[in-house]
Amino acid sequence: MPPLLQCHRISHSAGTKSLFNNLDFTINEGDKVGLVGFNGAGKSTLLSILNQSCEADEGDISRSRQLQLESVEQFISIDLMELTLLEALLDKLSNDEKDFGEYKVQQCLQELGFSPAEFDYKVADLSGGQQNRLMFARAIINAPNLILFDEPTNHLDLQTLLFFEAKLKSFKAAFVLVSHDRAFLDAVTNRTVFIRDERSYNFSMPYSEAKTKLDEQDAADAARLKQEEKTIKSLAESAKRLAIWGKVYDSDKLAAKAKTMERRIEKLQESKTFVSKGSNLSLTLDVGTSRANKMLHIENRVIESPGDNPHQLFSINEFYIRPGDRIALLGHNGVGKTTLIKLIMAQYAKNFTGDFIKFNPQCDIGYYDQEMAGFSAQLSLLETLRKHCHRGTESEFKASLIKAGFEFRDHDKKIKVLSGGEKSRMMFLIIKINQPNFLILDEPTNHIDIQGKEELEQQILATNATALITSHDRKFVDTIAQRYALIIDGQLKEINDPNSFYVESRTKRAAQSSHSVDSVVDVANQDENLSSDAILERIMALEILLEDDRARKPKFQKLDRQALWNEELEQLNQSLSYL
Repeated sequence: MPPLLQCHRISHSAGTKSLFNNLDFTINEGDKVGLVGFNGAGKSTLLSILNQSCEADEGDISRSRQLQLESVEQFISIDLMELTLLEALLDKLSNDEKDFGEYKVQQCLQELGFSPAEFDYKVADLSGGQQNRLMFARAIINAPNLILFDEPTNHLDLQTLLFFEAKLKSFKAAFVLVSHDRAFLDAVTNRTVFIRDERSYNFSMPYSEAKTKLDEQDAADAARLKQEEKTIKSLAESAKRLAIWGKVYDSDKLAAKAKTMERRIEKLQESKTFVSKGSNLSLTLDVGTSRANKMLHIENRVIESPGDNPHQLFSINEFYIRPGDRIALLGHNGVGKTTLIKLIMAQYAKNFTGDFIKFNPQCDIGYYDQEMAGFSAQLSLLETLRKHCHRGTESEFKASLIKAGFEFRDHDKKIKVLSGGEKSRMMFLIIKINQPNFLILDEPTNHIDIQGKEELEQQILATNATALITSHDRKFVDTIAQRYALIIDGQLKEINDPNSFYVESRTKRAAQSSHSVDSVVDVANQDENLSSDAILERIMALEILLEDDRARKPKFQKLDRQALWNEELEQLNQSLSYL
């Protein structure tokens, strides 16, 4: 079977920056490709070249005659905002299909978890998660055999993310997925292509396995290069010695040997093993320490929504953070995670005189705001550091900007022209300069690449920082957190393991999808279907529990529970056969 798409010796530059140089890239039927690279490596540009919205500077791209390619849009088009959900999906059909394709569209929407009542909602009134599902529906409605996804997991709540994960696991078409979510990549891909150093590195395995292989390859390359340079140095010393002897003893033979050795050195220099330079960007944190018993303490409080007509979001019996605690604040979108963080920061701004949060006087907070509301769009990078940093000199600010990847000529660049990733680096740079002893990080992983996430994890763990974090990146949460606070059923509760929240999110999304499909069943058949629906929902929950537990290392698996779950699954499947 010929490849669906094949790039041969692609080269492309963005301005003066070279992104690819003689890059080869092949996509076959059934490939589930994770496309990974540093911010600015050219991943989105490569997708644009593949879908022909951008032309490569050099190279050839061959496309199979059977290729049917779609791209998942990153943002809903303004032209669709005033259409209904149904109309926005019908818009993707050809004119010939539109007259009789409404059933096809309804079926697709139901499979993606929409209820018939939502078909007439305006696109502008849909939630972010619903709009993401609509973009996915627009990509798959015409049954393509290759789909390109550019950062589909950014800004998704956990339920929607797990919904997409389940869909892509069972997806028959090939796809190329740009993502910085390691758990998502591991769950849905079977190939990983790293874009770095203007070239590609291909592995026929999911991200984590591929990253291990790439690290091993880098280590072997570095060792090989070290030996090659040692050989070159030794030959250079010998060539120099022979050249001197040739002059001293007036020996043409020795001089000729020196020349031969120099030519050999040139060839060795040209064929030296290439070792990756890595990213020129680095993310580092410096944090202070505290001898306080507790950094903050909240007791017997109700958290309300902001605005003129507040309502209760959840209650807190007791919540405290001690020095060295790393707490993940979990909960579905809209339950009040960011509201709680903003209340903490508002009380902190009152110099510890807040009415319901008790701060230790030693508490010095470094805050990462996912909305980046504290930045003034009209200030330059240098002016932003002057405004937000309470320590450091002008020369130290300039040196810090350069070390963070901002060239000297860009120090007068306005905040408003920065990318999301660049703004993230600025926020972390401010935290590094101020050296707080307590980090509050609200969705810090949205705009940083995988290397940035791994560096952030290492920095937090190495400095033993006190941290309160929110993140939909499961790998980040699992690596960082040692305590888990979950907002659920109108209360903030501490749980021992985030997996219970992940399982609950999956089953809730599955139940919502099941409900959306069942809502089109005739009312006369409802009573007959309720029992089977309940059984199917329980089967799905058990399968998720088994899958998650088997994904653990063998010594951490709960074999006794697996046996009970398997036994219950067998009984439920038998029950279904009688319905």
